[in-house]
Amino acid sequence: MPDRSIRNPVPRQRRPSARAVVQLVTAIALVSIATGVLAILTQPALQTGGPLGALRSVAEFSGTLLGFALLVTAWGMRRGYRLAYLAASVLVVLVAAHGIVQSRLLSVPLVVLSIGGLVVLAVTSARFTRSSSLTPTQLGSLVAIVGVCCYGIAGAYTLRHDFSELHTVVDATYFTIVTVSTVGYGDVHATSEAGRLFAVSLVLLGPATVAVAAGSLFGPILEAHLRRTGRRAAARGRSTASRERIVVLGAAQPVAGVVDELATRESSALVVTADENAAAAFENRDVDVLAGDPTDEAILERAALDEADAVLVATGDAAEDSYAVLLARERAAVQIVVITDEAAGGTLERAGADVVISPEQLVTNAAVDAALGTDSDDRYASSVASAASHSG
Repeated sequence: MPDRSIRNPVPRQRRPSARAVVQLVTAIALVSIATGVLAILTQPALQTGGPLGALRSVAEFSGTLLGFALLVTAWGMRRGYRLAYLAASVLVVLVAAHGIVQSRLLSVPLVVLSIGGLVVLAVTSARFTRSSSLTPTQLGSLVAIVGVCCYGIAGAYTLRHDFSELHTVVDATYFTIVTVSTVGYGDVHATSEAGRLFAVSLVLLGPATVAVAAGSLFGPILEAHLRRTGRRAAARGRSTASRERIVVLGAAQPVAGVVDELATRESSALVVTADENAAAAFENRDVDVLAGDPTDEAILERAALDEADAVLVATGDAAEDSYAVLLARERAAVQIVVITDEAAGGTLERAGADVVISPEQLVTNAAVDAALGTDSDDRYASSVASAASHSG
C-alpha cells in the first residue's frame, strides 16, 4: 500500500475554493439588495438636498439593481466563466461605492463585506478560466440592449420638461424600462410633440431589440442544453449493466486516446478539465465533460469520485498531478492511475497513486528492445507486473 503519511507532498498555497467565492459573491448580492430595499423604505438619518441628496437617492435604487446583477454573475462564476468573474469584480467595486455614498449605518455591513469580497476575488483569479461561449451575434445583442436603455434614459431626462411626472434620472430610468418592456403604466406620458416623437422612437426600438436579443441569447443556450440532455438520455438508454465509470482529471495529450479506448470497451468517462478547447473537443465526441480546475475541491465534489470505479490523472504538470492524486485519494478508495512524463513516480505514489505510467519511458524501452533484438513482450509483461505491484 502507498505511504499516505505524507499528506501534502507538493507545497501549495491554500486559497478559497471556487464554490466559496461564488457563495461570497451571492452573499454580497443579497446584502446589496436588502440594503437598497431597506434604504428606500426608511428615511436617512441625515437629510440632504441638492446634488448629494439626488446622488444618495440614485445609489439606493441602483444598489438594488447591482445586487440582482451580481446574482447573475455568481451563476456564471459557478460555471467557471472568466467573463463572469471580471463582471463580478467590477460590480463588487460599484456595490462598495454605493454603500459609501449612502453614508448610513445600514450600509456599513455592505461596505465591509464588499471590501472583503474584493480581496478574495483578487487572490482567486486563477479559479475562473473558462472563456465565454457568446457568439458575435449574442455580444451584439447585449450591446444593443445597453444602447437602447442608454438612449431611453438620456433622451427622457433631456426632454424631462416635455413629460409629466418626469424630473430625475430615476424617473427617466423608470419610464425607459416601462416603455421598452411594453408594460406602459401611463403615469409618465409626453405633453409635447417632441416628447411624443421621442416616445414613439423608443417604442419602435425597445421591444424589437429585446425580442431579437432574447432569441439570439437564449435560443442557442436552450438548443445546446437539449442536445446534451438528448445525448445523456441516449447514453443511459444503452446497456449499462457492465459499464464502468472512469473519472479523468486533466486533458494532457494521451487522454484523448484513453477515452476513445474506454468507449470501445463500453466504459463511461467523465473528463474534468479547465481547458476550454479540450472540453469542446470532448463534448463534440459525446464525452461527458466537467469544466473546471481538476485540483479544485469544489469541482472534485461535483465529479462524485466516490461513485467512480477508477480515477485517471493526466494534467500534464507534475505538481498538479500530485495534488490531484492527493485530493482524489482523500475522497475515494478507488484505483488511481497517473500518466506523466515527469520523473515524479515516488512522489505520486506517496500522494496515493496506485499506478504511475510514463508513455515516454515505454516508447524508450520499446525502441531499445527493438534495436538490441531483445524480447519486448517479456519486457512489457515485466513492466506491467511491476506497475501492478504498486496497487497493493
